[in-house]
Amino acid sequence: MTPRTVVITGASSGIGLATAQKFLDNNDNVIVLDRNACPLDVQTITVNLADSASIAAAVDALPDAIDILCNVAGVAGTAGSRTVLSVNFLGIRELIEKAAPKITPGGSVVNVASTSGWYWRDHLEEVTSLIQAPDVESALKALNLSEDDGYLAYNRAKEAAVVWTILAAQKYFGRFRVNSVSPGPVQTPLLDSFYESMGAEELDPIVQRSGRPGTPTEIANVAWFLTTPESHWINGTDLVADFGAEAFLAIQDKAPRLAADHQPV
Repeated sequence: MTPRTVVITGASSGIGLATAQKFLDNNDNVIVLDRNACPLDVQTITVNLADSASIAAAVDALPDAIDILCNVAGVAGTAGSRTVLSVNFLGIRELIEKAAPKITPGGSVVNVASTSGWYWRDHLEEVTSLIQAPDVESALKALNLSEDDGYLAYNRAKEAAVVWTILAAQKYFGRFRVNSVSPGPVQTPLLDSFYESMGAEELDPIVQRSGRPGTPTEIANVAWFLTTPESHWINGTDLVADFGAEAFLAIQDKAPRLAADHQPV
Protein backbone atom coordinates (compact mmCIF):
# COMPACT_ATOMS: atom_id res chain seq x y z
CA MET A 1 0.00 0.00 0.00
CA THR A 2 1.28 3.49 -0.85
CA PRO A 3 2.35 5.37 2.30
CA ARG A 4 -0.45 7.52 3.65
CA THR A 5 -0.49 10.67 5.77
CA VAL A 6 -2.07 9.72 9.10
CA VAL A 7 -3.06 12.09 11.91
CA ILE A 8 -3.62 10.55 15.35
CA THR A 9 -4.78 12.28 18.53
CA GLY A 10 -3.73 11.05 21.96
CA ALA A 11 -0.71 9.10 20.77
CA SER A 12 1.54 9.79 23.73
CA SER A 13 0.41 6.57 25.47
CA GLY A 14 -2.11 3.74 25.51
CA ILE A 15 -4.29 3.00 22.49
CA GLY A 16 -3.14 6.12 20.66
CA LEU A 17 0.51 5.15 20.96
CA ALA A 18 -0.21 1.61 19.77
CA THR A 19 -2.22 3.01 16.86
CA ALA A 20 0.63 5.28 15.82
CA GLN A 21 3.03 2.34 15.97
CA LYS A 22 0.68 0.21 13.84
CA PHE A 23 0.61 2.80 11.07
CA LEU A 24 4.39 3.29 11.27
CA ASP A 25 4.84 -0.47 10.97
CA ASN A 26 2.89 -0.27 7.72
CA ASN A 27 5.14 2.50 6.37
CA ASP A 28 2.63 5.33 6.75
CA ASN A 29 3.61 8.89 7.65
CA VAL A 30 2.28 9.70 11.12
CA ILE A 31 1.55 13.09 12.65
CA VAL A 32 0.52 13.17 16.31
CA LEU A 33 -1.81 15.70 17.92
CA ASP A 34 -1.41 15.61 21.70
CA ARG A 35 -0.85 17.71 24.79
CA ASN A 36 2.10 15.49 25.69
CA ALA A 37 5.16 14.32 23.79
CA CYS A 38 4.94 11.10 21.79
CA PRO A 39 7.84 8.68 22.42
CA LEU A 40 7.94 7.70 18.74
CA ASP A 41 10.02 9.45 16.11
CA VAL A 42 7.11 11.36 14.56
CA GLN A 43 6.03 14.96 14.14
CA THR A 44 3.98 16.11 17.13
CA ILE A 45 1.68 19.12 17.11
CA THR A 46 0.58 20.32 20.52
CA VAL A 47 -3.19 20.59 20.92
CA ASN A 48 -5.72 21.02 23.68
CA LEU A 49 -8.94 19.37 22.51
CA ALA A 50 -10.90 21.36 25.09
CA ASP A 51 -9.91 24.63 23.43
CA SER A 52 -11.30 25.77 20.05
CA ALA A 53 -8.40 28.09 19.29
CA SER A 54 -5.91 25.30 19.95
CA ILE A 55 -7.79 22.95 17.63
CA ALA A 56 -7.88 25.57 14.88
CA ALA A 57 -4.15 26.22 15.21
CA ALA A 58 -3.38 22.49 15.11
CA VAL A 59 -5.43 22.00 11.95
CA ASP A 60 -3.69 24.98 10.32
CA ALA A 61 -0.35 23.30 11.08
CA LEU A 62 -1.38 20.07 9.34
CA PRO A 63 -0.47 19.42 5.70
CA ASP A 64 -3.08 20.21 3.06
CA ALA A 65 -3.66 16.53 2.28
CA ILE A 66 -4.55 14.08 5.07
CA ASP A 67 -5.51 10.51 4.24
CA ILE A 68 -6.42 9.23 7.71
CA LEU A 69 -7.61 10.87 10.93
CA CYS A 70 -7.80 8.74 14.08
CA ASN A 71 -9.39 10.37 17.12
CA VAL A 72 -8.03 8.35 20.02
CA ALA A 73 -7.49 10.96 22.74
CA GLY A 74 -9.82 10.60 25.70
CA VAL A 75 -10.15 11.07 29.44
CA ALA A 76 -11.94 9.15 32.19
CA GLY A 77 -14.85 10.44 34.23
CA THR A 78 -12.44 11.45 36.98
CA ALA A 79 -11.43 14.43 34.84
CA GLY A 80 -14.76 16.14 35.54
CA SER A 81 -17.77 16.79 33.30
CA ARG A 82 -16.42 19.84 31.47
CA THR A 83 -13.19 18.17 30.36
CA VAL A 84 -14.89 14.86 29.61
CA LEU A 85 -17.49 16.39 27.29
CA SER A 86 -14.91 18.63 25.64
CA VAL A 87 -12.25 16.01 24.95
CA ASN A 88 -14.37 12.89 24.42
CA PHE A 89 -16.92 14.39 22.08
CA LEU A 90 -16.97 18.14 21.40
CA GLY A 91 -13.27 18.26 20.55
CA ILE A 92 -13.58 15.25 18.24
CA ARG A 93 -16.49 16.86 16.41
CA GLU A 94 -14.71 20.18 16.05
CA LEU A 95 -11.45 18.61 14.89
CA ILE A 96 -13.17 16.59 12.17
CA GLU A 97 -15.21 19.53 10.96
CA LYS A 98 -12.17 21.81 10.79
CA ALA A 99 -9.92 19.15 9.22
CA ALA A 100 -12.53 17.89 6.72
CA PRO A 101 -11.35 20.13 3.84
CA LYS A 102 -7.88 18.61 4.16
CA ILE A 103 -9.01 14.96 4.17
CA THR A 104 -8.36 13.41 0.76
CA PRO A 105 -11.15 11.83 -1.32
CA GLY A 106 -11.49 8.21 -0.28
CA GLY A 107 -9.88 8.92 3.07
CA SER A 108 -11.00 7.58 6.42
CA VAL A 109 -11.80 8.86 9.91
CA VAL A 110 -11.85 6.53 12.92
CA ASN A 111 -13.18 7.66 16.29
CA VAL A 112 -12.41 5.66 19.41
CA ALA A 113 -15.64 5.51 21.41
CA SER A 114 -16.34 2.93 24.14
CA THR A 115 -18.70 0.15 25.14
CA SER A 116 -19.96 2.79 27.59
CA GLY A 117 -21.71 4.17 24.51
CA TRP A 118 -23.51 0.86 23.93
CA TYR A 119 -26.89 2.09 25.21
CA TRP A 120 -27.15 5.21 23.05
CA ARG A 121 -30.56 4.09 21.80
CA ASP A 122 -31.92 4.31 25.35
CA HIS A 123 -30.62 7.86 25.79
CA LEU A 124 -31.15 9.31 22.33
CA GLU A 125 -32.91 12.44 23.62
CA GLU A 126 -29.95 13.35 25.85
CA VAL A 127 -27.47 12.38 23.14
CA THR A 128 -29.30 14.57 20.65
CA SER A 129 -29.09 17.55 23.01
CA LEU A 130 -25.33 17.00 23.34
CA ILE A 131 -24.80 16.68 19.60
CA GLN A 132 -26.77 19.86 19.01
CA ALA A 133 -24.88 21.80 21.71
CA PRO A 134 -22.52 24.37 20.15
CA ASP A 135 -20.11 24.43 23.11
CA VAL A 136 -19.40 22.85 26.47
CA GLU A 137 -21.42 25.38 28.46
CA SER A 138 -24.48 24.62 26.36
CA ALA A 139 -23.81 20.90 26.66
CA LEU A 140 -23.58 20.99 30.44
CA LYS A 141 -26.80 22.94 30.62
CA ALA A 142 -28.64 20.71 28.16
CA LEU A 143 -27.62 17.58 30.04
CA ASN A 144 -28.12 19.20 33.46
CA LEU A 145 -24.69 18.04 34.59
CA SER A 146 -22.54 19.44 37.36
CA GLU A 147 -18.75 19.31 37.28
CA ASP A 148 -18.86 16.27 39.58
CA ASP A 149 -21.02 14.22 37.18
CA GLY A 150 -18.01 12.89 35.29
CA TYR A 151 -19.37 9.35 35.11
CA LEU A 152 -22.58 10.43 33.36
CA ALA A 153 -20.68 12.88 31.18
CA TYR A 154 -18.39 10.06 30.04
CA ASN A 155 -21.31 7.81 29.07
CA ARG A 156 -23.12 10.57 27.19
CA ALA A 157 -19.95 11.70 25.43
CA LYS A 158 -19.19 8.18 24.21
CA GLU A 159 -22.81 7.65 23.17
CA ALA A 160 -22.62 10.92 21.26
CA ALA A 161 -19.35 9.82 19.62
CA VAL A 162 -21.10 6.70 18.28
CA VAL A 163 -24.19 8.57 17.06
CA TRP A 164 -22.25 11.46 15.56
CA THR A 165 -20.06 8.95 13.69
CA ILE A 166 -23.23 7.62 12.04
CA LEU A 167 -24.34 11.15 11.16
CA ALA A 168 -20.90 12.28 9.97
CA ALA A 169 -20.65 9.28 7.64
CA GLN A 170 -23.70 10.67 5.84
CA LYS A 171 -22.56 14.29 6.00
CA TYR A 172 -19.26 13.40 4.31
CA PHE A 173 -20.74 10.67 2.10
CA GLY A 174 -18.75 10.27 -1.10
CA ARG A 175 -15.76 12.15 0.30
CA PHE A 176 -14.39 9.99 3.11
CA ARG A 177 -15.60 7.27 5.46
CA VAL A 178 -16.26 7.74 9.18
CA ASN A 179 -16.38 4.80 11.61
CA SER A 180 -15.88 4.25 15.32
CA VAL A 181 -14.31 1.57 17.48
CA SER A 182 -15.77 0.83 20.93
CA PRO A 183 -13.31 -0.97 23.21
CA GLY A 184 -14.25 -2.54 26.51
CA PRO A 185 -11.76 -2.19 29.38
CA VAL A 186 -8.21 -1.95 28.02
CA GLN A 187 -4.94 -2.26 29.93
CA THR A 188 -3.75 1.34 29.61
CA PRO A 189 -2.53 3.96 32.11
CA LEU A 190 -6.16 5.16 32.34
CA LEU A 191 -7.62 1.83 33.50
CA ASP A 192 -7.31 2.67 37.20
CA SER A 193 -9.12 5.96 36.60
CA PHE A 194 -11.93 4.12 34.86
CA TYR A 195 -12.27 1.82 37.86
CA GLU A 196 -12.36 4.87 40.10
CA SER A 197 -15.10 6.58 38.12
CA MET A 198 -17.16 3.55 37.01
CA GLY A 199 -16.56 1.09 39.81
CA ALA A 200 -15.63 -2.58 39.83
CA GLU A 201 -19.30 -3.60 39.76
CA GLU A 202 -19.59 -2.24 36.23
CA LEU A 203 -16.19 -3.15 34.83
CA ASP A 204 -15.46 -6.53 36.42
CA PRO A 205 -18.33 -8.39 34.67
CA ILE A 206 -17.06 -7.17 31.29
CA VAL A 207 -13.50 -8.21 32.08
CA GLN A 208 -14.66 -11.58 33.44
CA ARG A 209 -16.82 -12.27 30.39
CA SER A 210 -14.05 -11.35 27.95
CA GLY A 211 -11.42 -13.15 30.02
CA ARG A 212 -9.09 -10.17 30.50
CA PRO A 213 -8.78 -6.51 29.60
CA GLY A 214 -7.91 -5.84 25.99
CA THR A 215 -4.50 -4.59 24.95
CA PRO A 216 -3.81 -1.29 23.18
CA THR A 217 -2.43 -3.20 20.18
CA GLU A 218 -5.64 -5.20 19.81
CA ILE A 219 -7.68 -2.01 19.56
CA ALA A 220 -5.10 -0.37 17.29
CA ASN A 221 -5.40 -3.32 14.90
CA VAL A 222 -9.15 -2.71 14.58
CA ALA A 223 -8.70 1.02 14.01
CA TRP A 224 -6.06 0.33 11.36
CA PHE A 225 -8.29 -2.19 9.57
CA LEU A 226 -11.06 0.42 9.27
CA THR A 227 -8.70 2.59 7.23
CA THR A 228 -7.67 -0.11 4.75
CA PRO A 229 -9.13 -0.77 1.29
CA GLU A 230 -10.39 -4.13 2.57
CA SER A 231 -12.86 -2.28 4.82
CA HIS A 232 -14.17 0.01 2.07
CA TRP A 233 -17.80 -1.16 2.52
CA ILE A 234 -17.84 -0.30 6.24
CA ASN A 235 -19.10 3.22 6.87
CA GLY A 236 -21.00 4.89 9.70
CA THR A 237 -20.46 1.80 11.81
CA ASP A 238 -19.45 1.30 15.43
CA LEU A 239 -17.23 -1.76 15.72
CA VAL A 240 -17.23 -3.15 19.26
CA ALA A 241 -13.93 -4.72 20.34
CA ASP A 242 -14.44 -6.45 23.69
CA PHE A 243 -14.46 -10.17 22.81
CA GLY A 244 -18.27 -10.17 22.76
CA ALA A 245 -18.68 -9.24 26.43
CA GLU A 246 -21.02 -6.24 26.30
CA ALA A 247 -23.42 -7.84 23.82
CA PHE A 248 -23.73 -11.01 25.89
CA LEU A 249 -24.23 -9.04 29.11
CA ALA A 250 -27.00 -7.04 27.42
CA ILE A 251 -28.75 -10.28 26.47
CA GLN A 252 -28.19 -11.62 29.98
CA ASP A 253 -29.87 -8.51 31.37
CA LYS A 254 -32.85 -8.53 28.98
CA ALA A 255 -33.26 -12.28 28.42
CA PRO A 256 -31.56 -14.13 31.31
CA ARG A 257 -33.02 -17.54 30.41
CA LEU A 258 -31.62 -17.29 26.89
CA ALA A 259 -28.20 -16.30 28.22
CA ALA A 260 -28.30 -19.14 30.78
CA ASP A 261 -28.64 -21.64 27.93
CA HIS A 262 -25.45 -20.34 26.30
CA GLN A 263 -22.83 -20.35 29.00
CA PRO A 264 -19.32 -21.68 28.25
CA VAL A 265 -19.18 -25.45 27.82
